[in-house]
Amino acid sequence: MPIVDSKTGKIKRDYTIKELVEKAREMRAYNMVALTAAGSGHTGGSLSVMDVAAALYLKKIRHDPKNPDWEDRDRVFWSAGHKAPALYVALGEAGYFPMQEVVKLRKLWSGFEGHPNRLKLPGVELSAGSLGQGLGVAVGCALNAKLEGKNYRVYCINGDGELDEGSIWESVMCAAHYKLDNLVAIVDKNNLQIDGPTEKVMGLEPLVDKWRAFG
Repeated sequence: MPIVDSKTGKIKRDYTIKELVEKAREMRAYNMVALTAAGSGHTGGSLSVMDVAAALYLKKIRHDPKNPDWEDRDRVFWSAGHKAPALYVALGEAGYFPMQEVVKLRKLWSGFEGHPNRLKLPGVELSAGSLGQGLGVAVGCALNAKLEGKNYRVYCINGDGELDEGSIWESVMCAAHYKLDNLVAIVDKNNLQIDGPTEKVMGLEPLVDKWRAFG
């Protein structure tokens, strides 16, 4: 489901897999420029999630950068808010604002805050920062779509270290209970968190089995 015109319903751009791979490389470069200019930020998480970001914003989701509040758009919630530089680059590449704007990362009043602020930038669906919260919001949004008969899909990006939070598993259980087949939870499994390797901080494996056990 590529970028579409919300008024005409026509496709604006449909990327091939080869093009997406190249775009993800370019986006990583822009990401590093922004982080270097800021002098701070989360390098590992924003680089590891970039393939996912490129696939979502340039290929998969239905959205219109010229109409960010389009009612029938797909929603992407970045629960792992520290990966915000990758979100900003993805939005820039998709056309929400000029890509060169991302160099304002963490600059006062720029809107490109260290964690995303939905009141400051178009295309940001969730003000995030406290890990473990985003999936619950995504569950509520997906449930709302079911109740209102809407066909938009909801995506939630989580870090693997974030799965240490019990609220994640409450959300997974809730999503299964309500059979939210319009919800996709994505785990950026880079095997690292701020305190070290995920398996040393809090063992997650067998991760796939855990998700399946929750339905």
